[in-house]
Amino acid sequence: MAWPAARTDPLLDRATRGDRAARAALLEQHGPRVYALCTRLSHQPDDAYQEIWARIFQRLDRFDPHGAASLQTWIATLAHRTLVDHHRRRAARGDPLPLGELPAQAPAVDEQLSARARAAQLDQALSRLPEGQRRVVVLHHIEGLSLDEIAREEGVAVGTVKSRLHRGRARLAQLLAPHRGAP
Repeated sequence: MAWPAARTDPLLDRATRGDRAARAALLEQHGPRVYALCTRLSHQPDDAYQEIWARIFQRLDRFDPHGAASLQTWIATLAHRTLVDHHRRRAARGDPLPLGELPAQAPAVDEQLSARARAAQLDQALSRLPEGQRRVVVLHHIEGLSLDEIAREEGVAVGTVKSRLHRGRARLAQLLAPHRGAP
């Protein structure tokens, strides 16, 4: 169902009609968050990113600009659902989820680490979290979704989301803490 043009954002209306410049503007505005979500929750982030944007543009006319969700939340929800579908298909096929190569010992944290090095360290730690905890941590702390929104997306109770978030934070703290001579 397409929403009347007079009631929508002009950029959104043009993008819904297929205007390349408007779609490029949406990509520029929302693409970095979608790609960050892909890199944290997909083993093939580039492919997932392309698929997500194809779905977004196919379904853009379904977005209700006067509904409860903002465009940013709607895009994050669609991205998350796509990534969950990928995970479920992989699990159904029995494909293992790659965790990446981890060093035997975490490097000492130096105050001079660049933002890129800290982000890589966080990505590495996130990759070591169980899937459910990783999704909740990323959706809440990186994508800014509320606990209620995450519970609806995950199809679980808010208490389950809180539990996963608590466990995920605790494990991240362990993974990101500097190793001081401990084995």
